Amino acid sequence: METEKKIRIKKFLYGIIAFIILINLVFTEKNKVRGDVNNYFATFNKIDGVSVGTDVVISGIKVGEVKEIFIKDNYPQISINVNKNIEISDDSSVSIQTDGLFGKKFLLIEIGGNNVYLKDGERFSFSEDSIVIEELLGKIILIGEKNKGLWNKITL
Repeated sequence: METEKKIRIKKFLYGIIAFIILINLVFTEKNKVRGDVNNYFATFNKIDGVSVGTDVVISGIKVGEVKEIFIKDNYPQISINVNKNIEISDDSSVSIQTDGLFGKKFLLIEIGGNNVYLKDGERFSFSEDSIVIEELLGKIILIGEKNKGLWNKITL
C-alpha cells in the first residue's frame, strides 16, 4: 500500500500534466494554411468583419487565409496566403462575402479566364467590398417608407 503522501504527489503530477495539455490545446493555432503558399494582395474600400485568419475560398473550398491587414494610401490592404498548387489567373477577382445572412465573413476568389497567372506577391486587379447588413437594411426600410407614402397617395 502506498502512503497517502505518495498518492497526493501522483494526483498532483497528473493534474500538472493535464493542465499543460489543456494549455497547449487552447493556444495551438488550428486550421492554418501551412507549407508552400503564394502571397497575394487586394485593395478594398470596406473590410468589415474580415480579420487575420479569415478563410479564403474558391468554389466553396478553403484554399487559404488572410495573412495580414494594413492600410496603404488610405485604403485597407489584405495580404492573402493561398496554397501554391492553386493557379489564379491575372483577371480573377476577390470579394468579401458573408456565410448566410449574419454569418462569418470570408474571401471568395472568382477565377478568371486568362492563361496568364498571378505570381507570388502580385495584386488582384478586381475586388469587391464587404456588404454591411445594417446599411442594406436601412436602404430597404427607406424604400419601404417611400413606397408607403406612394401607396397612401394612390388609395386616396
